[in-house]
Amino acid sequence: MNTEQLITQTIEGNTLSMEQSEYLFDSIFDGRISQIELAAVLAAMKVRREKPEEISGAIKSMRKFAVSLPITESVFDTCGTGGDHSHSFNISSAVAIILNAMGYPIAKHGNRSVTSKSGSADFYEALNIPVNLSGQDAVRYFNKHKFIFLFAPNYHPAMKHAAPVRKQLGVRTIFNYLGPLTNPLQPKRQMIGVFHPSFLEVYAQAALPLGYERLILYSSANGMDEVSPLHPTNVVEICDNEVSKFTINPEKFLSNTEANAIPKDLSPQENAKLFIETIHSKTPTPLSKLLALNTALALFVLDDDSSIEDNYTVTLDVIHSGSVARTLSQLQEG
Repeated sequence: MNTEQLITQTIEGNTLSMEQSEYLFDSIFDGRISQIELAAVLAAMKVRREKPEEISGAIKSMRKFAVSLPITESVFDTCGTGGDHSHSFNISSAVAIILNAMGYPIAKHGNRSVTSKSGSADFYEALNIPVNLSGQDAVRYFNKHKFIFLFAPNYHPAMKHAAPVRKQLGVRTIFNYLGPLTNPLQPKRQMIGVFHPSFLEVYAQAALPLGYERLILYSSANGMDEVSPLHPTNVVEICDNEVSKFTINPEKFLSNTEANAIPKDLSPQENAKLFIETIHSKTPTPLSKLLALNTALALFVLDDDSSIEDNYTVTLDVIHSGSVARTLSQLQEG
């Protein structure tokens, strides 16, 4: 294959195969194409919409360039795409802590905020959970807590070749698809919130060749990359290379009044304070109900035979039992 030919092919509006896309992104992550060429490729793909095979190829390439860790234990990740501009609470990051309190090994992949005040790294930092661990320090922390935050810039150094172009373009590109599917520990089961329901189908088709045991993709009707407290959430399930769909209606779990009472657009410090108050509360709150609902979906991924309704009830009890608060204290110890 020839990189220049693939660049020309893309700019002229043609679709790349998965193998061609992987080769082209190898060239990008190797620093072998110019910023002008990269900008042209990203813009061309965006204009005609990125195709599943192109996303799959880019993911396979990015995985090759990622820095991994000598951790063989099966882990779970709640990383979403972000970029939904909902300015919601750090739901998936909080869910990761709740799952850890329930005994599940977690490798939470994430970054700092791009489109909101509080990204996952910002939230964990405000909670005094280590966010910058790598190498043996990361392995030791994981072995102690069965939890690790994988700060994306530490594990994807090859992204330095794309970062300036992404920043200058200032629009969503194919790279927004890649993060959640490029966890360096490559979990076999995962949940991924997607920035708009219209992208669920292409994302599902892109994920199919990647070897997941069970993967849940979801996006609320109003374009939130979480299970929404106010709007139905569209869910796509991939299991044994089969794709199925269902919808979660939030009114079964919390009222509109409760949903509207959940604060938004808070700073990392404010979100951290609210989370601590929530997990120390003895009785359910609007936020704990929303966290329980999102955790219920995660548990559905982890346990094939569970139901979201039963998972919700169990999780709400766990949140207010004190076990999540104890887990947080342990994670803060380092």
